[in-house]
Amino acid sequence: MINVPVCIVGSGPIGLAGALLLSRFGIDTLLIERRSEVNTHPRSRFVDTNTMELMRFLGLEKAVEETGLGPDWTAYNRWFNALTGDQIAAIPSPTFHTVPRSTSPTMPVMTCQDYVENVLLAEIRDDERIELRHRTEAVEIGQDEQGATVVIRDLASDEQSTVRADYLLGTDGPHSFARQAIGSALEAAPLDNYSQDVIFEADLSEYAKERKGGLLYNATPSGVLVFQPLNGITRWRCQIFKADGEPLSDAETISRIREAVGGGDVPIRITSTGIWRPTPGCVDHLSRGRVFLAGDAAHVAVPTGGMGNNIGFAGIRNLAWKLAYVLKGFAPPWILDTYHAEHRPVALQRVATGVETTDFMRKIFLAYYAGQDPSEGVRETRQYADYDGVLLGFELESPLIAKNAEPPPTVENPTIDFVPAVRAGRRAPHLWIDERQGQSVLDWFGTDYVLVGGAAVAAARWRSVVGRVADGTGFPVRWEQLPLPEAAPYDPRGLALIRPDGIIADCWDDAGVRDDDVEARLRQQLPLQPS
Repeated sequence: MINVPVCIVGSGPIGLAGALLLSRFGIDTLLIERRSEVNTHPRSRFVDTNTMELMRFLGLEKAVEETGLGPDWTAYNRWFNALTGDQIAAIPSPTFHTVPRSTSPTMPVMTCQDYVENVLLAEIRDDERIELRHRTEAVEIGQDEQGATVVIRDLASDEQSTVRADYLLGTDGPHSFARQAIGSALEAAPLDNYSQDVIFEADLSEYAKERKGGLLYNATPSGVLVFQPLNGITRWRCQIFKADGEPLSDAETISRIREAVGGGDVPIRITSTGIWRPTPGCVDHLSRGRVFLAGDAAHVAVPTGGMGNNIGFAGIRNLAWKLAYVLKGFAPPWILDTYHAEHRPVALQRVATGVETTDFMRKIFLAYYAGQDPSEGVRETRQYADYDGVLLGFELESPLIAKNAEPPPTVENPTIDFVPAVRAGRRAPHLWIDERQGQSVLDWFGTDYVLVGGAAVAAARWRSVVGRVADGTGFPVRWEQLPLPEAAPYDPRGLALIRPDGIIADCWDDAGVRDDDVEARLRQQLPLQPS
């Protein structure tokens, strides 16, 4: 019998990130994976701002940045009738663009899933708290009130063994065995098209040098094909949109790629291919008992907008600290119920945004093939890579989060427009707190609850009560004060209680709390163990 606090089934990027996060809290994990190596047919490319902030916490921000394409590839998405033909549209992609921004200490990165997995794997191999077993599958999952039991099989030897874990995480993809084991249903609706996904090697630099973009769509006579640069040189991914699920032969695939290039018999070597049908949706329950689902096991997005893995990273960051706090005895088990309450609405919104953007984008092609003006489709498709309102302006609700007395900031387009705000349920706004812009407010968060006070707050009484609560309960909470008198959107006289995942649990005005109510006000939103 193998005993471990957490067993993770599936070592894609979400499972790897989950193990690393739990390790940062001192929690041991067993991570099992059927594959013998990283995914050699990567589907995901975009690492969004929230995920890069997670990578920053893990100490991997620069390593992931170094795998990316850089700003010359990420300023636009483009539409052509062929890569060397007429340009139909060039739409700015500010959410994708790898440039410094005022809303985060990090930059988004357009990279490739296997590159990111290798960065995470390198970190895991040096981590004594994580045991990773490749070529190992779960064949049976059960649970009781005390924990989960997993029968695992070594695919090389065919030997089986039993794992006993306090909790199990299913991060085993869209056909999740863990999801089936707990009877959670994926509520999904397939789209009416198929996609042949192709990873290939070719030198397209001559054709793309003046037409760089994160996505290069081509409305060819044979149909739509999109080029996606993976390394900006010779490694590419393309998707060939089809009405049926019959795969093209390699010869047909190469012919379609050359047609989309629009010139010459460019040498092409296909390294992997597969056909699939986008089936966006989300499970009805993100957990049952001691078993939790994350990543594609919990929700599946369409490729449009690159949201799939990023939704998974958001979910695992929401869940990991809660598991750790329960396992360490800091907080009661009921906080685990808030994973479903908080994360499922976020997943549903982002999956729906991807589907909506796909529908908008189709108008460009329908208009082009009909010989009509595509400008309406172009205008609506602006949100393809301009959706910071969805990405950064979300607002979680659960018993771990206070109710806001005021409505959120008004914006013209909630998908696109983002206004940083200090509000319960929101991601804490970024603010540089040193002159050289090396440390962000966000760098204070990650393992503890942090009470952040504005520069004009009466720091002595709050620092004292934070220390008293931490010492008296063992709960990980600490005090930090903003050094800048002007620190918008943080109020100089305001306080914000921030969770380990960077979400604001509560916020209030210093002047509104009497001295004899200070401790009660702090305890009000901390998930303390019953005394």
